[in-house]
Amino acid sequence: MKTPSLRQDQGIPGVYGLLLLDVVSRWGYNDHTLFEPFGLNSEQLADPNYRIPTAVANELMQHALRLTGEPTLGFHLGTQMRISIHGFIGYAIMTAHDITDALILANRFIQLRMPFLQLFFSTFDSKATVQLQTDITLEPLRTEISIALIFGIISMGKAITGTDYGSGDIDFDFPKPEGFERFMAKFPRHNFRFEQPHLILSFDKHYLGNKLVHADPIASQIAINQCEAELSALGERHRLAMRVRDLLTNSEQHYLSIEAVAERLHMSDRTLKRQLAAEGTSFSTMVDEVRYCHATSLLSRTDFTLEQIADELGYSDVANFSRAFKRWSGRSPSNWRKDPYL
Repeated sequence: MKTPSLRQDQGIPGVYGLLLLDVVSRWGYNDHTLFEPFGLNSEQLADPNYRIPTAVANELMQHALRLTGEPTLGFHLGTQMRISIHGFIGYAIMTAHDITDALILANRFIQLRMPFLQLFFSTFDSKATVQLQTDITLEPLRTEISIALIFGIISMGKAITGTDYGSGDIDFDFPKPEGFERFMAKFPRHNFRFEQPHLILSFDKHYLGNKLVHADPIASQIAINQCEAELSALGERHRLAMRVRDLLTNSEQHYLSIEAVAERLHMSDRTLKRQLAAEGTSFSTMVDEVRYCHATSLLSRTDFTLEQIADELGYSDVANFSRAFKRWSGRSPSNWRKDPYL
């Protein structure tokens, strides 16, 4: 099942080009060497409204890899990523109450900085997972961004809590890059897997309750208000659908009725149906998207029985879950679990 993106391709914010410059400067290269072939410069990229076209960003990444001679720069990009680089969304996250609130804000506003990315946050058993999905298909940009985001989440999490969450699992949905063992060795308590169905970071869910060192409800609300204003300025046409997806994704039950969602949004279910239709989607479609994403995560990441997964997703029995999964993917859940790549 291909989940339709609710975001238009808006390119890569220029500030991430400056992050790439910070990385390649380790090898002695300056902004002229990195940017000049593409008609870019540091002043242009520092403009918060400037976006690098995705195709150009891919060529820029290829150029950086050639300059440095490195097989991958994603690890360096991630570990040098500071939360302030993400603008007001970064400040909203940094001043949130705890990791749970920070992840909910990231899910809600991620398109402000990364319109090509979707973030899904869920819990099951003793684990919490952050799953990333990107619309980018160009290589090496997709792989480098994926690596950077995973290690960026880890390093930023440590910075905003003052603590390390300890051990965890990292699934990459691409082959292991050449020489990647030297980066894996820096995280000895993590289990790395490659060529997996999804891009996932998982860890002990007790970490979600960790308080942030700069928690400030007033500052966070100011930043949230600015993020809302930026969404409006971008002309986001699917804001209600995004709010519905946030509620469904972050629900403990991973499923809420349309009446429950409408109540949380302070509207009637009829109004919710009408407004979602105006945005080109429906409540049932969005429930399917969230359930499918969570189902594939549980099938690939846990030893849960189909009965447990059906219950986790709000189905009354395995038969109903299996019918739904086959409608989404064209395959039974047991068949998908054996080989997700068929």
